[in-house]
Amino acid sequence: MLHYAGFTRKLGDVDSGSTVMDYLPAERSRGITIQSAAITFGWRDAQVHLIDTPGHVDFTVEVERAMRVLDGAVAIIDAVAGVQAQTLTVWRQTSAYGIPCIVFVNKMDREGADWQRAVKDVEQRLGTRALVLVEPEIEKLAQGKYEPSELRYWVDAVTMERIEYDASDKTGATVRRQLLTPEDGRAYEVAGRAREKLVETLAELDAEIVDEFLAVDGDHVRVSTRAVRAAVRRATLSNMACPVVLGAAFRNVGVQPLLDAVIDYLPSPTERPQPKAISGSQKLNESREISDSRKTKSPASRNALTNDDKLVAFAFKVTVDAQRGPMVFVRVYSGSLDARMTLVNGTRGGIRERASKLLQMYADSSEEIRTIRAGHIGVVLGLKHTRTGDTLLHPDHTSLEDATVVAGRERSAMHMLTEEDVREPVGLQLHGINVPPPVFMCAVEADSPKDENPLAQALASLLLEDPSLSVSFDAETGQTVLRGMGELHLEIVRDRLRASVNVTFGTMRVSFREAPSCTGSARFDYDKDIAGRPSRAGLRVEIEPHDRNANNVFVEMPDELVAVNNPAMVAFPWLHTSIRRSIWDGVHNALLRGTLLGFAVVRAKVRVSDIVYYGHYPSTPAAYRACAAQAVFQALAQCSPQLLEPLARAVIQCPANHVGAVLSDINGSRMGRVLSLDDSDDVRGSKSIVAQVPLSAMIGYSSALRSLTAGSGTFSMHVEDYGPTTKQQRDQILKDSLGY
Repeated sequence: MLHYAGFTRKLGDVDSGSTVMDYLPAERSRGITIQSAAITFGWRDAQVHLIDTPGHVDFTVEVERAMRVLDGAVAIIDAVAGVQAQTLTVWRQTSAYGIPCIVFVNKMDREGADWQRAVKDVEQRLGTRALVLVEPEIEKLAQGKYEPSELRYWVDAVTMERIEYDASDKTGATVRRQLLTPEDGRAYEVAGRAREKLVETLAELDAEIVDEFLAVDGDHVRVSTRAVRAAVRRATLSNMACPVVLGAAFRNVGVQPLLDAVIDYLPSPTERPQPKAISGSQKLNESREISDSRKTKSPASRNALTNDDKLVAFAFKVTVDAQRGPMVFVRVYSGSLDARMTLVNGTRGGIRERASKLLQMYADSSEEIRTIRAGHIGVVLGLKHTRTGDTLLHPDHTSLEDATVVAGRERSAMHMLTEEDVREPVGLQLHGINVPPPVFMCAVEADSPKDENPLAQALASLLLEDPSLSVSFDAETGQTVLRGMGELHLEIVRDRLRASVNVTFGTMRVSFREAPSCTGSARFDYDKDIAGRPSRAGLRVEIEPHDRNANNVFVEMPDELVAVNNPAMVAFPWLHTSIRRSIWDGVHNALLRGTLLGFAVVRAKVRVSDIVYYGHYPSTPAAYRACAAQAVFQALAQCSPQLLEPLARAVIQCPANHVGAVLSDINGSRMGRVLSLDDSDDVRGSKSIVAQVPLSAMIGYSSALRSLTAGSGTFSMHVEDYGPTTKQQRDQILKDSLGY
C-alpha cells in the first residue's frame, strides 16, 4: 500500500524483515506484528490513517484499542485456511464497535487456494453477507493453484472492467483497466456472472438497487456502475454486508483494488456516529453524544465532526521513547488540538497538562505538525499523567464548568500510578477500552540489588505501554509476579526486559494455605532476660478446625487474667487492653507462617486461656507477643496440618465441536470439576464451560486450550476458594518445595 501510494520507493517484505510497519527487532526476527503501528498516506485525494494491528491472540489488546478509534477495518483472510480462530476474535471486536469491514482474501498464489470456500467461510462463520467485487478471470477447480501468469488478469464486478497487471513490472505498480464488451468472450462472461451474483445479493439488502434493476428490464449488466457502487457502500456502512477483494500480496496483486475499495466503501470520519460519552457524575447507561450543540441539528448532520466545538480527544495508546518520554496517540473527536495547548485530563480528575509537541507518525519515524483536527489521529508529547483510555478536554469545555481542575505535578514518565493519580473523573468522559484480564503468570526478579531500581523502571515503562500487562508482589512467596495474555506475550516482555536489565525469570509458585485437621493445644511459659531485665509471660493455646467455607481465623480470648504477683491487676484496664493486643498480634503473626511450608493458616479457631501476669516490669507486651507465637507454633504441630491448594473458577469459551476434548482435559489430568455447560452469549455456535480447577493445573493452560480447540478457545479465571490436597499430592508438593 505504501509503495503504491508513493510513500516508499521500494517494496518491503516480511520474510526479509524490511517492512515499514513492523520495525521492532522482535517483529522482524519473528516475522509477526507485536504492537500496532500508525502511518498516514494519501490515495485518490483522500488522507488515510492506517493502523497495522497484530494477529496473534496474545496481543488482542492492541487490536482492541485500535478498533476503539477506527472508522473502518480490513480483515485479511487466508485463501487456503479460510477464517481462522483469531479472525473470529477480531471480528467480534469490530462488531462490538459497529465498524464496517472489507475482507481481503490473500495468498491466492498458494497451493490449495480456494477463494470460493473462503468466501463461504466468511458468510457462515462471521455471520455476514459477502459482496465479491473482484474475481480472477481464469476460473480454477477447487484448490487449484494459480500460476503467476494466471494472476495477471482479473474482472471487476462493479465496473465491468478487466484489470491487467503488467508482467514486466514485478512491483505490481502498473495496472491497466479495460471496459469489457461481449466481444471479449470469456472475460465478459466471468464478469457478467460476478455482476449478476453481486446485484442479486445487493437486491436482498437494498431497496434502491432493486428499483435500478427493474428500470433496466432486469438486466444485471446494464445496472449502472454508480448505482452498484452506491448500493455496496450503503450495505457496508450499515454493517449488513462486507465487500470482498481477492489478491496475492506476495505477487503484488490485488492491492490497488483494495485501496480503491477502502476509499469507495469505508466511511469517512464525518459518516461515523459520534462515540457515546458520560459526565463525571453520570452512570454508564446515561451516555450522550460528545457535543450538546448538535442536539438541535438534523440526524444527518448530528454526527458530523467540526473544528468549531471545544476539544474532545481520546488517548488510545501510549509508548515510551528513550529521548522524548511518553508518546500519547490520540484521536480527536471534536475541535482541534494545537501544539503547546493546555489540556485537561478529565479521567484523572482534571489534571492540567501541556502538549509540548504534536507529531504525525509514520511507523517509527515522525513529522512535527502544528495541529490535529477533528477526525484525525496524531501523537502528543509532554503528557506525563495521561494513560491509555483517558479523555482529554479543552480547559473551557462546558462539561468542566463545575469541576475543579488541578495542575499536573512534575513527575517521571516511569512513575507508577498511585491512589493520588486515580481521582474521581470530571467533565465529559468517552467510553474507555475493554482490557481483558491477564491469565498467564511468571516470576521475575533482579539478578542483584543494584538491578532492582532499573527493573522497577523498566516494568513501569512496560505497564505504561501495555495495559494488558500487570505486575504484583506476592508477600507470601516473596516473588514479583508478571501477568500477561499468554506465553508469547510474556516471552516478548522477557526479551525486552533482558535487553536493558539483568533479570531472571522463574517458574510461577502457587500460594497454598495450611489448615488444622484436628485439635491441638500447648502451654508455653516465656522466661528470658532481655538487656539484663527479666521478661516473663505464660498462656495456653488451643487450636481446632473451623468453618470450612470461610478462609479466615477466629480467635477467642478471656476477659480475665491470672495475676501471680499483683491480685489487683484487673484494676488497670489500660494494661489489660495492651496485653490483649500483644497476644492477638503474636497469634496473628504466628498463623501467617504454618508449620508445613510456611504458608498462612486458615480455617482455624484459636482459643487463648490461662494468661499469667507476673507484674508490670516482667510481663511486657513484647513478652506476651513472643509467648503467644511460640504457643501457637507448638499447638499447630499437634493439629496434623493439611495443605490447601487454591481453586480457580475458569470460564472457557470454545466451539461446540471441541467441547468433548476440553471437558476430558478438565476432568482428567487437571483434576477439575465442571460446574455448568451452556451456550455462549458472545459467540454463535460456541459453548461456555464453567469449571473449578486447581490453580497449579492452570499454569500453561493457554497453550493447551489452543491445541485442544485448534486455536479457537479462550478462557478467563480467578481464584475463588481453597481445597484440600490428597496425601499423594501433599507429599509431592513437600518434596518439590523442600527437596526431600
